[in-house]
Order: sequence, then C-alpha cells, then structure tokens
Amino acid sequence: MPPKPRVLFVDDEERIVNLLRLMFRGTYEVLTATSGAEALAIVRSQPVHVVVSDQRMPGMPGIELLDHVRSESPATVRMLLTGYSDLAAIVGSVNQGEVFRFLNKPWQQAEMRAALAEAAEVASLGARPVVAEPSPLPAAPHAGILVLEDCAADREQIGRALGGDYRVYPASSLAQALYVLEQQDIGVVVCEARVGSDDTGDLLHVLKRNFPAIITVMVTHSADSDLVIRLINHARIYRFATKPIRHAVLQLAVSAAMKEHQRCRGDSRRAAYQRTAQRAQLAPSVASGFLDGLKALTERWRLFSV
Repeated sequence: MPPKPRVLFVDDEERIVNLLRLMFRGTYEVLTATSGAEALAIVRSQPVHVVVSDQRMPGMPGIELLDHVRSESPATVRMLLTGYSDLAAIVGSVNQGEVFRFLNKPWQQAEMRAALAEAAEVASLGARPVVAEPSPLPAAPHAGILVLEDCAADREQIGRALGGDYRVYPASSLAQALYVLEQQDIGVVVCEARVGSDDTGDLLHVLKRNFPAIITVMVTHSADSDLVIRLINHARIYRFATKPIRHAVLQLAVSAAMKEHQRCRGDSRRAAYQRTAQRAQLAPSVASGFLDGLKALTERWRLFSV
C-alpha cells in the first residue's frame, strides 16, 4: 500500500487543528502547527504534500506563510483557509502565495474533502500549479493572448500593454471569445470577471477542464468577494490584476502565466492528472469538440441559435 499523502494544517486555534486531525487522520498523514514559524520548521524538516493554513494568525498571516512555503518547498500544494471575505487577502493569496484553493471558515466537510483530495493528487503527481518568479517578457512567444473585455478603453489599454510582445486577440463578448479559441492557438486568457450581465466563470471552468494548459489572468475592479473566490476555486485563476490597469503589473502577470502555459504544455504528468486525451493546442478539430461541450452554457448566453 502506498504511503498516505502528508498534510499540514496550520491554525493558531488548537481546537481547530485538533478537529482537522480527527477528520482526516484516516485518509492522510496529518501534521499540525499553531503558528507560521512552527509550520515552516515542519516544512523544512520533512516533505509535505499539502499545507492548509488559516489566514488570520498572529505574527505571520497565512498569505505570508504560504509565500515562504512556496520558496522553501515549491512542490507543496498550498491552500488558504479564512473566516472572512477580504478581497485584498484573496487576491494576495493568489498572486503572492500562489494558492491552489481558497476555503471559507466555517468550512463544508464535503468541500474540504474534495479540495484536499485534488490537492493531494496534484502533489503526488509532482504537478505543481505554480512556477518560479516571473521573468522578462519573452521575445517570441509560441501562443497568443485572448483578451476578453467588454470595455473598449480597457481592451485597448491591455492590447497596448501586451501587443509589443505577444499576438493579442481581442474579444468583447463570450461569443467572440469562443470564436478566437476555435481559430487561434491561445496560451493565456486575460479577462474581466464579468462581461455584460454575465460572469465569465462558467466559460473559464469548462475551458480549464478541457484545456488545462490555457492559463487565466483576471483583470477586475470587482468588489464581489464571493465571485472572486468562485473563480479561484472553479476556474483556476492563475493571477489577478486590479483596475485601473498598470502596465508593468499586467506584463509581469501575463509573463508568469505564459511560462506556466509552456510548462503545462510539456508536462505529461499534469496531462495525466487532468485525465484528458485532448491536446492543449486548440486545433480546429479539438476546438469543435470543446464547443460541443459548451452547448448547455450557450443556451443561457444565447451565443448560438437553437
């Protein structure tokens, strides 16, 4: 029998980590810590597959801890657990600590079990959801950038920020975005949280399930914490950039996302984890199958006539 994945739970309330230990000791090798410093000592002393940390802890908040874990043990999958919806903390958890999942307290047992199972599988395959620090923009990237933004001024500004280094394909609606995905080789999607009256979560969720090498950068001024959390957990947003758009910040986010796309594209273990026989490249025949899978969504979006 293979060894159990090793999961470290971190919370300054001892009763919380004791409860988590009782919940998961039958499935995982459970370690606990009640401070960031204690957690880092554990990570430095032995391999840890998954770290689940509370955000609000004295001395070292969860985001800071997970950022240290990323540096000390990049293959460790990181999850943030918090009892409040602070949008800055949520965005920071993705951009700084490169968090795999964001879970609310009090947690739902089924949600926690499912998220841990997926995180442990990712860790066991050595398929990290993160990459190293961003490098300068590549001179000749292989894949293009889809910009899904219904505000013309913002769409043009994003195009100016990225157009010198990437092939940029603009789209002002979900219908146009699907057309670009069908016709072009896309590595990174830069999009708003909402396009018109719809959020983009459903499209991004299906896209990630079918084409895991396509990486998403969210550009938003939305204060809707619940929407952002859903996008992190289900659409697997890789980076966030806030509005008003700052060119340097966006360029770094897209550079990191393109590097992750290139890594995923050549990572056969990650492809095995995603359990899909489809190529990451959106060749027309593959894209047609993808579009067929969106029929349920397109009814609501009215993208195609019945």
